[in-house]
Amino acid sequence: MIEVSNLEVCVAGKGKTLLSGLNLTLAAGQIMAVLGPNGRGKTTLLRTLLGLLPAGAGTVRLGGHAAYVPQQGESMFPYPVLSMVAMGRARHLRWWQSPGRADMNVAAGCLEAVGLGELAQRSFHELSGGQKQLVHIARAMASASPIIVLDEPMAALDLRNQDLVLGILARLAREQQLCIVFSTHSPQHALHVSDQTLLLYPEGCEAGSTRLMCEAERLGRVYQMPVALGQAQDASGSLVQGVIPLFQGVGA
Repeated sequence: MIEVSNLEVCVAGKGKTLLSGLNLTLAAGQIMAVLGPNGRGKTTLLRTLLGLLPAGAGTVRLGGHAAYVPQQGESMFPYPVLSMVAMGRARHLRWWQSPGRADMNVAAGCLEAVGLGELAQRSFHELSGGQKQLVHIARAMASASPIIVLDEPMAALDLRNQDLVLGILARLAREQQLCIVFSTHSPQHALHVSDQTLLLYPEGCEAGSTRLMCEAERLGRVYQMPVALGQAQDASGSLVQGVIPLFQGVGA
């Protein structure tokens, strides 16, 4: 569970306030998406929630250990992919211990879950940007943390792998009752899997149910451009809602 009360988020070392008066509660088994334009403070907010940056005011309560997936994390050393994922087991080990067979089995299972099982012995440095992102997600899964926070996890992924990651997040929340927070530039991601959505407007913020937050007027305020909503049939024939940005640059 995550409880945020009157949180003020500031730019580290500059005293500039990005957000103030933020209140929200996310229960186990729920997913929250964070939507906002470039430079609005999504990464700073996530790092403040995790305690990696100090809050200007207010409180954050986390109901357990939180795993963090940053944007495009790198490694200084050419570790095998499986070893990178097994690092997620560190919180279950004493400081002098190395991952054992059981830990490596957990890591291998998480790597299979993100579709990269065949790359287990490949050097991490040899992977594409999208593959590296999937490895970091697998490492967070291997930590078996009750909370996972992901900073734009779909940014380097093609459409198929975006769908894969969204499906994984939905299953983790539903089957393992994890509390998941992720930032994204795509309102469609929020509509697809999120129970709640936090909108970062140019002049403030607002959180609530995804169906309420992801409506045309609110999304237009977030991105400072017109947005429309439409419906289409998914593979099962069910109607799903989609977000259509109404780009205006050509001929403006």
